[in-house]
Amino acid sequence: MRLVFAFARSDVPILSTVPRSGTWFLRYSISFLCHLDRGGRIDDRLTGRIVGNPSGAPFDFRSFKGGPLFRVRGTMPVDHLFVGHTVCPGFAGTADAADWWRRTPFHVPGYDYLHEGMNYRHTPVELASCAYTPLDVASLERAAAKGRGPQVVLVYRNPLDQAASYYQYCLAHRDTAYSSVKGRALRSLSFDDYLFGYALPSYAKQFISFQAMAARYPRCVRLIGYESLMARPVDVLTTILDHLSGGRQSRPALHDAVWLARSEHMKAIERELGRSLDGTRTGHDSHMRKAEARQLDAHSYESRRRQALRMLEQMGVDTELIEWTAEKQAA
Repeated sequence: MRLVFAFARSDVPILSTVPRSGTWFLRYSISFLCHLDRGGRIDDRLTGRIVGNPSGAPFDFRSFKGGPLFRVRGTMPVDHLFVGHTVCPGFAGTADAADWWRRTPFHVPGYDYLHEGMNYRHTPVELASCAYTPLDVASLERAAAKGRGPQVVLVYRNPLDQAASYYQYCLAHRDTAYSSVKGRALRSLSFDDYLFGYALPSYAKQFISFQAMAARYPRCVRLIGYESLMARPVDVLTTILDHLSGGRQSRPALHDAVWLARSEHMKAIERELGRSLDGTRTGHDSHMRKAEARQLDAHSYESRRRQALRMLEQMGVDTELIEWTAEKQAA
């Protein structure tokens, strides 16, 4: 790929997720949709079915890094889409941010890509002829703070399953920034210490930024439960893309794109590649896991759930927005 220096964009729609809330499912579903819309083909590794144009270019899994920007022109009425973790644009600089919010750090890096001081002149972009594209985060922030920014969606999981899944994810992470907290190995912490000391404060810090901005600018910012996405992936992803596009659009390839992004198919691709899709695993382990919280007995799960809700409510999170049942699990 070649480097192209272009005008820095600030009109990029934001599809943010709480970590372990379907990020890679969304990245691959949307990328598959764009690839099929451009006349490409994708071979289903489990069924042998050819999806898309049989003579089209295959999807390049080996060079795919996962964003955070994706070239979506032709599938959406914009050039790029952000799919990753971030605090809601426009929130951090407002006077409404509570004291605890400013004092509370995220327990690992990566929760807030747009405010972690990255080199935004060289923001990685997928599905494009160039490897990087410039992003004007400062302009995006100013516009969003006034309700004039791009459309925004947060996909969030219930906090107990999210924490359990992220705990397991971080334990096997190649980077010690994830597999440790404050210089202490994560595996030396009990799950309860991790949940109440680190996971829930980080969850609340990210979530409440979208909660506040959705209340302020409901036409711009929308919150979507991961559990709903997993139960009805095509319908809910349609809702997400319509919101980010500013209106309804026809997407005939979406059903196929979602089917190709199913967990068992992505694990088959990992076996083919000989590595995890996100490149963070030690050995040949997959980054796709089910939450350990579901393995707890009903009493332990319910007790932790009540404690977690009390803590989040004290931090200002509207816990009525949290869903608790998922019919399926995804990456």
